[in-house]
Amino acid sequence: MSDSSRKSPEKRSQRNVSEGCETCEMLEQRNRKLRREVDSLSEEQRHLSETLRAHEPLCPMMHCSLSSSNLHTDTMTACRTF
Repeated sequence: MSDSSRKSPEKRSQRNVSEGCETCEMLEQRNRKLRREVDSLSEEQRHLSETLRAHEPLCPMMHCSLSSSNLHTDTMTACRTF
């Protein structure tokens, strides 16, 4: 009989618990990292939304027809440089 087949159920159970704990810790670390990333992206979204709201009243494109054939190059340039 080989050593692996002689291991007691308790030893196998301890090994499984240990592997489960390692997996759990890895997943908790990954979850913390993802939460930080989500928080960062949410902050970036808030910043970009505020920037867009501040820009909209000044945007020449908002006062034109949405048809691209009616947009002039200088209007689009003015909008991009805001």
